[in-house]
Amino acid sequence: MDPADAVSAEVRRFAGFVSGDPAATPLDRSALSVASVLRSSVDADDALTMLDMIAAECPTPTFAGLRRHLYDDLGFHGDATHYHDPRNSFLDLVLARRTGLPILLAVVVMEVGRRIGVPVVGVNMPLHFLVRAGDDAEAFLDPFTGQALDAGGAQALLERVSAGSVPWTDRHLRPVPARLIVVRMLSNLQAGYQRRHDAVRGALVARLRATIPELAEESATAIRLGAVFN
Repeated sequence: MDPADAVSAEVRRFAGFVSGDPAATPLDRSALSVASVLRSSVDADDALTMLDMIAAECPTPTFAGLRRHLYDDLGFHGDATHYHDPRNSFLDLVLARRTGLPILLAVVVMEVGRRIGVPVVGVNMPLHFLVRAGDDAEAFLDPFTGQALDAGGAQALLERVSAGSVPWTDRHLRPVPARLIVVRMLSNLQAGYQRRHDAVRGALVARLRATIPELAEESATAIRLGAVFN
């Protein structure tokens, strides 16, 4: 298949994942589809198998047990040294390297949790994405460090990462539907490609964003503007 046709087919596949109920978006397949649009060497089936294997090896199917398995046993961690490395934004590479951005590590936690019957929800806190136990509104996890937090710990984390510039509100700890997690992933990628002046991949991100109902109008405009430079 022609590379351009392959990209278009993958964009259509992504659109299918993010349509419908925002809470029903498959995070694993959506994230791998994003990677497949932006890179040509993604083995999505291999990455899904890796998630299955990680889940099968988890000895204690609880929120605390999930944290121990991923962070203590398997060594998942945030990449503080090369935070903006593009590899930190692609699920297949995060699984292979066991490091990445908070939101991609959150996807790992949520998807392994789903496979072992442990509900985990995403928390769209400003500047630093968190996860929370689906059945305990006070049990949070910083996916970047693997640290267990309560609501007070989450507030202290935001105070630290924002240097006090973001006022606290309990709304910061509300769960977010899966599709909006994908939106935040794409926003991170968009910002990264803007920093690198990578107009080609920036345009691909705009095509992906255009398939998401909440972003369709904004992204259609970006695609039209981007066409001037391509």
